[in-house]
Amino acid sequence: MGLLTEQTVAAEVLYYGLWMQDIGASFDDEPAPDAAFGSGGGSRVVIHSGGHTHTARLHAQVWDAEPPAAPGRWEESQQTQIDAPAGELRLRTYGAMTPELIALGEAGRTWNVRIQVSGRAEVKKLAALDVPDGIEQYLLQFWPV
Repeated sequence: MGLLTEQTVAAEVLYYGLWMQDIGASFDDEPAPDAAFGSGGGSRVVIHSGGHTHTARLHAQVWDAEPPAAPGRWEESQQTQIDAPAGELRLRTYGAMTPELIALGEAGRTWNVRIQVSGRAEVKKLAALDVPDGIEQYLLQFWPV
Protein backbone atom coordinates (compact mmCIF):
# COMPACT_ATOMS: atom_id res chain seq x y z
CA MET A 1 0.00 0.00 0.00
CA GLY A 2 1.38 3.36 -0.94
CA LEU A 3 0.61 7.02 -1.32
CA LEU A 4 0.61 7.99 -5.02
CA THR A 5 -0.07 11.74 -4.99
CA GLU A 6 -0.92 14.60 -2.66
CA GLN A 7 -2.18 18.10 -3.26
CA THR A 8 -3.73 20.96 -1.32
CA VAL A 9 -6.60 23.00 -2.70
CA ALA A 10 -8.22 26.17 -1.36
CA ALA A 11 -12.01 26.03 -1.68
CA GLU A 12 -14.28 29.02 -1.46
CA VAL A 13 -17.43 28.23 0.51
CA LEU A 14 -20.71 30.11 0.09
CA TYR A 15 -23.90 29.38 2.07
CA TYR A 16 -22.24 26.35 3.75
CA GLY A 17 -22.19 24.62 0.37
CA LEU A 18 -19.24 22.49 -0.66
CA TRP A 19 -19.23 19.45 -2.90
CA MET A 20 -16.96 17.74 -5.40
CA GLN A 21 -17.83 16.21 -8.71
CA ASP A 22 -16.14 14.72 -11.75
CA ILE A 23 -15.27 17.43 -14.28
CA GLY A 24 -17.23 15.59 -16.96
CA ALA A 25 -20.40 15.38 -14.86
CA SER A 26 -23.23 17.72 -15.68
CA PHE A 27 -25.76 18.42 -12.95
CA ASP A 28 -28.72 20.70 -13.42
CA ASP A 29 -29.22 20.94 -9.68
CA GLU A 30 -27.25 21.75 -6.58
CA PRO A 31 -27.19 19.39 -3.62
CA ALA A 32 -29.91 19.90 -1.05
CA PRO A 33 -28.74 22.09 1.85
CA ASP A 34 -29.71 19.33 4.28
CA ALA A 35 -27.81 16.55 2.45
CA ALA A 36 -25.75 14.49 4.88
CA PHE A 37 -22.04 15.23 5.30
CA GLY A 38 -20.07 12.87 3.06
CA SER A 39 -23.09 11.63 1.14
CA GLY A 40 -22.29 10.36 -2.32
CA GLY A 41 -24.17 9.55 -5.43
CA GLY A 42 -22.64 8.81 -8.81
CA SER A 43 -20.16 11.51 -9.79
CA ARG A 44 -20.83 13.84 -6.83
CA VAL A 45 -19.98 13.82 -3.11
CA VAL A 46 -21.57 16.40 -0.80
CA ILE A 47 -19.28 17.75 1.90
CA HIS A 48 -21.13 20.83 3.32
CA SER A 49 -19.14 23.19 5.48
CA GLY A 50 -19.50 24.36 9.04
CA GLY A 51 -19.21 28.02 8.00
CA HIS A 52 -21.39 30.26 5.86
CA THR A 53 -18.75 32.14 3.83
CA HIS A 54 -15.02 31.39 4.06
CA THR A 55 -12.10 29.58 2.44
CA ALA A 56 -11.52 25.97 3.47
CA ARG A 57 -8.31 23.98 2.90
CA LEU A 58 -8.56 20.49 1.40
CA HIS A 59 -5.66 18.13 1.38
CA ALA A 60 -6.24 15.34 -1.15
CA GLN A 61 -4.31 12.06 -1.14
CA VAL A 62 -4.55 9.34 -3.77
CA TRP A 63 -3.55 5.85 -2.62
CA ASP A 64 -3.19 2.54 -4.43
CA ALA A 65 -5.12 0.71 -1.67
CA GLU A 66 -7.14 1.64 1.42
CA PRO A 67 -4.99 3.83 3.67
CA PRO A 68 -5.23 3.96 7.43
CA ALA A 69 -7.42 6.74 8.79
CA ALA A 70 -5.25 9.73 9.53
CA PRO A 71 -4.57 10.32 13.20
CA GLY A 72 -5.70 13.55 14.77
CA ARG A 73 -8.69 15.29 16.21
CA TRP A 74 -11.29 15.08 13.47
CA GLU A 75 -14.75 16.48 14.16
CA GLU A 76 -16.38 14.32 11.51
CA SER A 77 -15.38 11.45 9.29
CA GLN A 78 -17.30 9.75 6.51
CA GLN A 79 -16.53 7.22 3.81
CA THR A 80 -18.33 6.96 0.47
CA GLN A 81 -17.61 6.44 -3.24
CA ILE A 82 -17.43 8.68 -6.29
CA ASP A 83 -17.51 7.81 -9.99
CA ALA A 84 -14.81 9.67 -11.89
CA PRO A 85 -15.07 9.02 -15.63
CA ALA A 86 -12.69 11.92 -16.39
CA GLY A 87 -10.35 11.13 -13.49
CA GLU A 88 -10.40 14.70 -12.21
CA LEU A 89 -12.66 16.32 -9.63
CA ARG A 90 -13.67 19.92 -9.13
CA LEU A 91 -14.77 21.46 -5.84
CA ARG A 92 -17.93 23.53 -6.12
CA THR A 93 -20.04 25.81 -4.01
CA TYR A 94 -23.24 27.68 -4.79
CA GLY A 95 -22.44 29.83 -7.81
CA ALA A 96 -18.68 29.16 -7.88
CA MET A 97 -16.00 26.51 -8.36
CA THR A 98 -12.32 26.13 -7.62
CA PRO A 99 -9.88 26.72 -10.48
CA GLU A 100 -7.72 23.80 -9.33
CA LEU A 101 -8.69 20.21 -10.00
CA ILE A 102 -8.13 17.17 -7.81
CA ALA A 103 -6.23 14.80 -10.09
CA LEU A 104 -6.92 11.14 -9.33
CA GLY A 105 -4.43 9.94 -11.92
CA GLU A 106 -6.69 7.46 -13.67
CA ALA A 107 -9.85 8.01 -15.70
CA GLY A 108 -12.89 5.75 -15.85
CA ARG A 109 -12.83 4.49 -12.27
CA THR A 110 -14.94 4.50 -9.17
CA TRP A 111 -13.02 5.60 -6.09
CA ASN A 112 -13.53 5.14 -2.39
CA VAL A 113 -13.14 8.41 -0.55
CA ARG A 114 -12.73 9.04 3.17
CA ILE A 115 -13.48 12.61 4.24
CA GLN A 116 -12.17 13.87 7.57
CA VAL A 117 -12.65 17.42 8.81
CA SER A 118 -11.48 19.66 11.63
CA GLY A 119 -12.28 23.29 12.39
CA ARG A 120 -16.02 23.05 11.67
CA ALA A 121 -17.12 24.42 15.05
CA GLU A 122 -14.50 27.18 14.98
CA VAL A 123 -15.31 28.32 11.44
CA LYS A 124 -19.00 28.42 12.29
CA LYS A 125 -18.28 30.99 15.01
CA LEU A 126 -15.73 33.00 13.03
CA ALA A 127 -17.72 33.10 9.76
CA ALA A 128 -20.52 34.88 11.63
CA LEU A 129 -18.10 37.79 12.17
CA ASP A 130 -15.69 37.74 9.23
CA VAL A 131 -14.53 35.69 6.21
CA PRO A 132 -12.02 33.23 7.70
CA ASP A 133 -9.28 31.58 5.65
CA GLY A 134 -8.00 28.07 6.31
CA ILE A 135 -9.75 27.42 9.64
CA GLU A 136 -11.75 24.49 8.32
CA GLN A 137 -9.39 21.69 7.18
CA TYR A 138 -10.34 18.60 5.19
CA LEU A 139 -8.41 15.46 4.43
CA LEU A 140 -9.74 13.56 1.40
CA GLN A 141 -8.23 10.08 0.97
CA PHE A 142 -8.99 8.32 -2.35
CA TRP A 143 -8.27 4.72 -3.32
CA PRO A 144 -9.65 2.47 -6.08
CA VAL A 145 -12.77 0.36 -5.56
